This record gives sequence, structure tokens and C-alpha cells, in this order.
Amino acid sequence: MSHSDSDLFLQQMADVTPLKQDAVSTPTSNAKNALSNFYKQQSSKQISLLNDALSSATVEYVEPDDYISYKSSGLQAGVFKNLRLAKYDIDGKIELQGHSIKEAQDRLIQELSDCHRRNIRVVLIKHGVGKENSEQPAKLKSHVNAWLVHFPFVLGFHTAQTHHGGYGAVYVLLSKNEQAKLANKEIHAKK
Repeated sequence: MSHSDSDLFLQQMADVTPLKQDAVSTPTSNAKNALSNFYKQQSSKQISLLNDALSSATVEYVEPDDYISYKSSGLQAGVFKNLRLAKYDIDGKIELQGHSIKEAQDRLIQELSDCHRRNIRVVLIKHGVGKENSEQPAKLKSHVNAWLVHFPFVLGFHTAQTHHGGYGAVYVLLSKNEQAKLANKEIHAKK
């Protein structure tokens, strides 16, 4: 710019006032708050959907000494085998024994959803065998077997080993929650 161009520019800009800078919150805190609110909304929506699905689930009754087992199509056979053989640490426990079917359903939805939100991967659910129920043996166990397949974050489950409750308990493998998946992506992106 020549000297006259510079003077011309200053004359043109004489009546311009600088903009005030607004306070800017860090993107990290905004993102965390948005993500937190999103998960709260998703959680209540998910709980409502799960309540509907579990209430209308078809229950096929199993015997007290039957194994219950489920493996989602995306779960690797080796991972499922390790779950079945109790080779993973149990990070959470849910006690359903002694509860009515409705109480057990509500508790299972709340506690299993909470485990997923907290990124707990392996949960032991104690449902009992129900041999003492002469009207319908293994009633709660049968319901748990029917309910667990409706949870979108349940990758698989299998009757527990004897030292963890045997036929009266089940190991459940949960998928990573969205926050853990994002963190994992970031870790692998840096490599």
C-alpha cells in the first residue's frame, strides 16, 4: 500500500467503531453440557421404550435348572465364550430375587440403564431359580430371559458359573456407552 492508499483507508475507517467482544465459553464445557443433556433426554426416552417393550414381551417359561443364554449377531464368539466362562471382572450386580415381576422389571430397567450410562461392561444379575414357586417355577428367571434381549445395549448374556449363583444368576455383557465410544475413537485417531 502506498502512502496515499493508507491515508485513504484511514479516512474510510474513521467512523467505524470496534465490536465489543462477547464472553465466550469454552467449546469443551458447552459440548459436555450438550452431551449431558442429550444423554438425560435419551435415557428417559429409552426407559419409556424399554418399559413398553418389556411389558409386552412374550415370555417363554424355562425350567429352574435350564441355562439361559443369548448372543447378539455382532458379538465375537471368543468374547461370548469368555463371558460364559466368567473370565471378565464383574463390574456391577443387580439383585432381583424376592421382587414381584413389576418391581423386578422396573429395577432391571433402572439399574441396567444406569450401569450402561456409567460404562459398566459386565453385570451379574441374580434372579433366583424359583423352585419354591409351585404355580410357575422359574417365573422371574423366565421373565429376565425374555426381557434382556430387548435392551439395545445388551450384547449377550449367559447363566452364571456355580460360584456366582449358577442357575439363579446370569452374566450380562453391555456395549460401551456413547461417551466411551467417542473417547475410544479419539484415542485411535491419535495413533
